[in-house]
Amino acid sequence: MRVTSNLLVRDQLSALQTTASALAQAQARLTTGKKITAASQDPVGARDVMATDGRLRAITQYRRGLESAKQRLAVQDEVMDQVSLIMTRAQELTVAANTGTVDATARAAIAAEAQGLFEEVIALGNTMVEGEYLFGGHRATERPFDRTGSGTTLNYTTTGADGDRALEVDSGRTVVPTDDGATLFIDSGVLDALRDLAAELSGPPTAPTALQTIGRDLTSAFNHLQERIGSLGARSNTLDLVAANLDAFEGSLQVFRSSVMDVDVEQAAVDLIQRQNAYQSALLASSKVLALNLADYL
Repeated sequence: MRVTSNLLVRDQLSALQTTASALAQAQARLTTGKKITAASQDPVGARDVMATDGRLRAITQYRRGLESAKQRLAVQDEVMDQVSLIMTRAQELTVAANTGTVDATARAAIAAEAQGLFEEVIALGNTMVEGEYLFGGHRATERPFDRTGSGTTLNYTTTGADGDRALEVDSGRTVVPTDDGATLFIDSGVLDALRDLAAELSGPPTAPTALQTIGRDLTSAFNHLQERIGSLGARSNTLDLVAANLDAFEGSLQVFRSSVMDVDVEQAAVDLIQRQNAYQSALLASSKVLALNLADYL
């Protein structure tokens, strides 16, 4: 094959361009600290980084669900503490009212306080978190409880307030951080016992056994409430465990991503020096080739 001056020049320019491109890539790696600045440089590595980034985004989303679950759990814990205090006070009122020394005025005052306790529990049952009714069950956008009547006609209405609302906190894993209103306030007997106490005290005195029965109902409701409070600790531990697992998985993903993407600075500096030397050699060689003229051939 005949080698012409044009062929020599073209080959030399091509080699110079290749060397310059390698130098630019080495400079980019050292400047950005990244091995991959374009997917074409390492298709497999770029694919792994994209997959890892997707998993990291998923962990961020799971962590939002986890934080929401923790917030809801903390609010329920606070609400249950308040309801427990209300139930304790209601039991005290029951004992106070069921004595022979209570006159009509004192009984009316106790009845008014009992109705106030009932209304406080209704309000607690309508607690909102993140724009939703915490104890609304599947109908979280609707007010779950309302008071009706007064005195001897005191009562309440409900949307049902039932249904577990699970939150996703990991891949394929959901938790139910809080109880629904039906479990806490209706099935437990809390609302019924408080209503019966206020209604009984608002009417004329009856046999002592009526208040004794209500007292037993209050005790039973209080015990049910304590069982639900006890379960909060186990749920809190579960959320802490999930959080620890997410942190560990996120850490391993970040280490893997770094191994694919991040450069070894010392090695990158050595590589840059080598590329610079290669580029300077290419420039020198090119200057020799491109400086040839007819006299060089004679």
